[in-house]
Amino acid sequence: MFSVKTFQFSQKKFDNWDSLFDYHCVYILENGKDAYIGESNDFIRRSKEHNKNSIKNELKKYNFIRIHVISGKLAEETPSKHYENLLIKLMKVDQKFNVVNHSDGQKPHYYRKNEFELYFDELWYKLEKMGLVKTKDFKLIINSSAYKYSPHTVLTDEQNNTLTSIVHTIDSEETLAHKKTFFNRPIFINGDAGTGKTVVATSLFYYLKNNERYKNKKIAMVYANPATRAEIQDVFKNISGLSKNDVISPIDVTKEHFDIIICDEAQRLRRNKNLGLYIHNFRKANLRLGFDDSHDELDWILTNSDYQVLFYDEKQITSPLDIPENNFKEKLNYEKRGIRPIKLLDQMRIKAGNDYVPYIYDVLNQKADKIKVFDNYEFKLFKSFNEMSMHIFQKENDCGLSRYCAGYDWEWKGKENKTFADFTLDGVDIQWNKQTSGWLRNVEAIKEMGSIYTLPGIDLNYTAVVIGPSLYFDKIDNKIKINRKNFFDNKLKKGVDDSELKKYILNTYAVFLTRGIKGTYVYVCDDNLRDYFSKYIPYYK
Repeated sequence: MFSVKTFQFSQKKFDNWDSLFDYHCVYILENGKDAYIGESNDFIRRSKEHNKNSIKNELKKYNFIRIHVISGKLAEETPSKHYENLLIKLMKVDQKFNVVNHSDGQKPHYYRKNEFELYFDELWYKLEKMGLVKTKDFKLIINSSAYKYSPHTVLTDEQNNTLTSIVHTIDSEETLAHKKTFFNRPIFINGDAGTGKTVVATSLFYYLKNNERYKNKKIAMVYANPATRAEIQDVFKNISGLSKNDVISPIDVTKEHFDIIICDEAQRLRRNKNLGLYIHNFRKANLRLGFDDSHDELDWILTNSDYQVLFYDEKQITSPLDIPENNFKEKLNYEKRGIRPIKLLDQMRIKAGNDYVPYIYDVLNQKADKIKVFDNYEFKLFKSFNEMSMHIFQKENDCGLSRYCAGYDWEWKGKENKTFADFTLDGVDIQWNKQTSGWLRNVEAIKEMGSIYTLPGIDLNYTAVVIGPSLYFDKIDNKIKINRKNFFDNKLKKGVDDSELKKYILNTYAVFLTRGIKGTYVYVCDDNLRDYFSKYIPYYK
């Protein structure tokens, strides 16, 4: 439906070019190394403007050689703006060219969007054959962290308002202590899973690092979870003006003083409990700041930075290592500190909408009173793991980024011998994930079971959640209960009573059940618990 015609831009014979169609178009200017993407209703006039010698014409310095014009009878202003936005974002990640656009253009909304997205599939393949992009399937880009968490992502109104509020708060210095005996107030952004906290965090970091007022400031992004930290480092290393070294661990905060710390997933900051081998480095870090072992990673951030921006979701606390919610908020809210609160509400990840996440927590905590049906979202319960397995493999083939995940309800038998199956479900041999960093990008990962150590903060297209035998349903008491003998994460259950352990396990499954963008599949090992879930999740038929 769309044709691509190439003109020699460097020859400057603009008036000899065919006007093609009297419609809008998208165009790509390139010199073999750099590229600029734009849209116009008159590409000849626009080419003349790009060729002018003027101070405002920043593109002149690139000496573009060719212009590739994408147009057709269906080209209209709104879909052209949509294509411009898609091409800028995708080609930045594709990296065939250095895309020099300062912004991603507009992100329009219109009735026929799905129709034009199908045409875009065909267009991308055409661009690949012409050598204008190098990634054969643009869905590989869309599924990548570099695309999803790019600071160049066009923000929603709510996300943009949040970003603006944070910047204005820092600019106005309203969080600074108003008395000598007081402390600076952190900016505290609270939001459920999928409300776009990470996108706002990366966009904020990019803005500050590239703003004249802050270019000499010491700024860092902090992630406590190594898997998520590695994903964001991978994003930053390919973005001009950023570095993977900008993304650090909490312990790095103790090594030098920072002007601004942005901490995403702040609920994963750790305290001195069940730390294992990490206890040695934890103690060294406390000693650096003159602290004893009662201090935690939040103390490090509050002490060794002037401004703190904390992105937080208390419902994603899944371990006794995580600072408990009441302790966390006490440190922030006591009389000499306080917070500058900001709330994110709109669901951005899960296509089921804003009601889905609260519903998941209600079901897990036995507070749901009736079933909710979510349009345009595949939320299904399976009686057979084998059947669920076939479906998740099909989704991986169709759209990628589809994975299993489960609580630690089976031993890690293959830790020493990678050929061993860790457990078997319905005749299907399963191994735990063999890596944490980069697991999602591993094509073999579809055969493995992900854990809470690989999936927090990560998007999937489809999630296949296995609720293992550590949870069961007691029909006499009408309660979900835990069986400690069937739970094998000793780091989590050590020194934790049954009520605390149940809370951590339920929160773990809530994290899993809120990863899927397009759908979530559920298999429950305990028959009685499956019966309970069947009241709130429709069976696959």
